[in-house]
Amino acid sequence: MCSNRLLFPDEILDPLYDSTRCLVHALASQWMGVNIIPKEPTDNWVTIGVAYYITDTFMKKLCGNNEFRFRLKQTSDKICDLDIARPSIWHIGALLKLDSSEYEFLSLKAPLVLYILERRLSKASGKATVSRILSRIFLNCRMGDIPNSALTTIFFQKLCERFGHVKLDAFFQQWVYGAGCPRFVATQRFNKKKLVVEMMIRQVQSEQLSARDLEKSTFMRDVKEELQNIYAGTLQHVFTGSMTIRIHEADGTPYEHIVEIKEAVTKFDIPYNTKYKRLKRNKRQRERAAASSGVDPNSEAQDDVLLYCLGDVLQSEEEILKWRLVEWTKEDEDRMGQESYEWIRMDADFEWICKMSLTMPGYMYLSQLQQDRDVVAQLEASNSRVGFMAAANCIQSIQYMAAQREHPLISTIFARTLMDSRYFHGIRTAAAHALVKHAKEDVDWIGLFHLETAFQELFCLPNSPMTRSNNFSDRSSYALQIAIPNAISKVRNRNGRCPMRVKRFLYEKLKFNDNSNNEFSDCYYVAALMRSIANALIGGKESIHTKSKLDMTQELERQAEDQLYLDCIAEINRYKRMDEWTSSFQNLYTRTALDCLRRLMKEHRVLDFDVAQFLPYTRIGTFDLVRLDAFRILLDLDNFHHPELLKWFLYVKSTESSAWMRRELYGLRHNPATCILFNSFLEDASWTARGAMHGWLV
Repeated sequence: MCSNRLLFPDEILDPLYDSTRCLVHALASQWMGVNIIPKEPTDNWVTIGVAYYITDTFMKKLCGNNEFRFRLKQTSDKICDLDIARPSIWHIGALLKLDSSEYEFLSLKAPLVLYILERRLSKASGKATVSRILSRIFLNCRMGDIPNSALTTIFFQKLCERFGHVKLDAFFQQWVYGAGCPRFVATQRFNKKKLVVEMMIRQVQSEQLSARDLEKSTFMRDVKEELQNIYAGTLQHVFTGSMTIRIHEADGTPYEHIVEIKEAVTKFDIPYNTKYKRLKRNKRQRERAAASSGVDPNSEAQDDVLLYCLGDVLQSEEEILKWRLVEWTKEDEDRMGQESYEWIRMDADFEWICKMSLTMPGYMYLSQLQQDRDVVAQLEASNSRVGFMAAANCIQSIQYMAAQREHPLISTIFARTLMDSRYFHGIRTAAAHALVKHAKEDVDWIGLFHLETAFQELFCLPNSPMTRSNNFSDRSSYALQIAIPNAISKVRNRNGRCPMRVKRFLYEKLKFNDNSNNEFSDCYYVAALMRSIANALIGGKESIHTKSKLDMTQELERQAEDQLYLDCIAEINRYKRMDEWTSSFQNLYTRTALDCLRRLMKEHRVLDFDVAQFLPYTRIGTFDLVRLDAFRILLDLDNFHHPELLKWFLYVKSTESSAWMRRELYGLRHNPATCILFNSFLEDASWTARGAMHGWLV
């Protein structure tokens, strides 16, 4: 049986992926996890990994390849951030009872290890191997060839070696029995004399060791591992295996080269093949180049092959003026024209769970963002951290360009990415969040202007800041309608304060939200706007006022900002009251409003604390998720040091009829603040109360 909390009506969009994946995993676990079990606790990684691998394979067919690969890349980056000073997935299998975070990490890394195993075996044998291996496991189980239907890591490895026709001792030693993920730093240089690309790849995971700061989310796990004498697995100084490197040469043709990584430093040369010039990046560049050479811009020259590329929107003179866009300088274009290839793609076949840093000019990452149709390549290009000097500043191409200092040209690139509907919606939302970096006074708030203009162009009436009636029939557009206000709410001035125009923008979007003609519910959109307003209010007031009473302009601005604060909080409370009359889906308005009020009370003390705002929602009979959120808020605001509230919490925990609610309340004890409060209460409690509480804690 599954919880009815997974159910949602037709008009609700947001839980679609997560609820579907949860149900698919429940079904897959019946085959691998219930029907077939791990022989030893350390074999848990096989059953958990296979169940999630089957789940994600089905979700790929259901949602498409772009969604699958985008989430795969996000998961890989998350694993690289989490897999620091942790045991291997083989050892974690025996630690699942220690803390819930152990299972969460195992459910992330184990299926991804199977995915890269599939990629390597498929390349070696030319067939989809892991699916055949799983079919054989299920067949052997039905035939009784697996004793007690108990699967072992050794049996799974031998089966993989038999079907893949390759030894996997090194792979399992590194990815199953070993801990950590590789971190590569790659450099490249084109040798014109030899006509080769000289590359060097270094593994630096052992050089970047640093003590991890204590965090609230991992504190109890760290304590338990320390008490149980559980320590991090052996760090792999050298990961081995093949890596596919794809060079997109000047004619746009991709040439793949497979390199064997065997040492900490790998040097190799890649031959160069083409004689064409480097491609012009957009229509305007091609037109200028054609005009300077006296060639028809619509004709295709033999030595300058043109390719279809993304991000070539907003090109007219009117649009450039309206959006305040900035183009490449003549010097930049000349420098780009001298390059011998478009860009280099490391690990093009996704055979590694790794962090990759490739030293490459920023305009090459821009080519990758605009011309590579793989969403993983686009995300890599958007997140790159290596740039080049162009005009007066360091320019980058979304992970790469987003990490660099603000510049109008980068903001222009992100704005065009955001407005190009041909991009996958995840890339467009990533561009929206990257524009926050360029919403600075030093560049005349150009990033904020682009975000506001994009929202006005996509979701408002023509030439008006008034939003149109909601229409969520396009899922990509809906994702942007949520992402842009969230990004705008993070804008801060040089004093770390939120500009007045941001708060007013968000307030108006929430106040004048119209869902009357929409077939879908807007409860998640409204909740996102409420959280965005809370983000902006926490940013503080924009101006720092002097003691002078004669500055009437400053006094009027202060009064207007104070009034806007009151209006925003009143709007949040209005939706909370609305939820008491006509309930939103899972009381989302109430839960979001309570969380917003918590943040306004806790962070920067925007509001004075009032326990009466939250305590009534802990009463029996209130919706379970609302009650649970109310208890968490009271704990987070450090209110359980009052004996009455702590007694009320213990009473609810011990008399609650819902097993799920009891388990969730019990989980609150893993909060460090809870342990301190309970221990201090135990010191003052009577022997009877002390024994009862000690039994519950243990």
